[in-house]
Amino acid sequence: MRTRLFAVSCTIAILMITSGCAHTPGGVTGSVRLLVTLKFNGPVNPNYHYIFLIRNSADSSGTNGPIPAVHVPYGGNGFATGLHGSKGAFTDFVEYSASQPSVTQTGYTIYHVLNGVNGDPAANAFIPRGQPVLAQPPFGDNTLLQFAIDLQQIQPDISQGDLDPNNGQLPRYLQVNVISTTTKPFSTASDDPLKVTDAFGDQSVESSGSFNSYLTIDTSQARAYTSSDTAGLAERANDTFSTEGKYDPGIDMTAWSVQITRN
Repeated sequence: MRTRLFAVSCTIAILMITSGCAHTPGGVTGSVRLLVTLKFNGPVNPNYHYIFLIRNSADSSGTNGPIPAVHVPYGGNGFATGLHGSKGAFTDFVEYSASQPSVTQTGYTIYHVLNGVNGDPAANAFIPRGQPVLAQPPFGDNTLLQFAIDLQQIQPDISQGDLDPNNGQLPRYLQVNVISTTTKPFSTASDDPLKVTDAFGDQSVESSGSFNSYLTIDTSQARAYTSSDTAGLAERANDTFSTEGKYDPGIDMTAWSVQITRN
C-alpha cells in the first residue's frame, strides 16, 4: 500500500489541549490547523525522536512521500527518505526530542527542509521554525504525545528561493507520516544495532505490504484521519523494526489521529 486518502470519524480519543496544560506561543494566527495525537505502547522517552513528517507539494494523488529510513545511509538524515527518491520526499516536520538540534521550551520543534519541495532531505539541512501553536508534553501515563500546527507555519519561504506549489494559498493536499526512532544515525558505514523504528503501517517486517506507507490528507474540510479505520491505514502494536530484532515499547506506536480544524 503506497498511499491512501481517507476520512473517518475519530474513534480514538482526541484529547483537546486546554490552556492549563499546554503552551501556546504568541504571534502566530491562522484558520487551519492539524491536531496530531500519537499513542505508544510504553512511556515516551525524551531522548528518542518522535517525528511528524509533512510533504507540502500540492499533490492530490501522493506520488511520493516520506517513509522510514532503516538501513545505511538512513536517508542521509538518520530517520526518513522518500518512496520514490529523497528529493522532495518531505518539506517540513515536527520533532519531539530532548536530543534534537533545536530544542524549544515545549520539546517540540518545527523544521523546514532547505529549498522546500525542491530541497533534498538527504542533505540533512533543516531550518528550525519555532514550536507548534499548541504543544502537550507526554501525558496519559506518559504514552501520549499531542500538538497542533497552523498551516501558516509550513508555508514555503519564497524570499529564500522556495517554490510555492500552492501559489500563496494554504496547502490543501499533504502527504504525512510519523516516524519514531531510538537513534538518528547519518554518518555511519554499517547499520546501527541500537536503532529501533516504527512508522505508519506494519513495521514488523519490511515485506509487510504497508512498511513504506504514508497518508495523503485533504485539509479543505474539518475532519479526522485515524489509525482506527480498518479500511484505511491501520496501525498495529508490537511492530517495531530493528536489524537486530530488538523491540522498544516507547517507540511502538499503537494509535494515531490527525484532526483538521478550521477556525
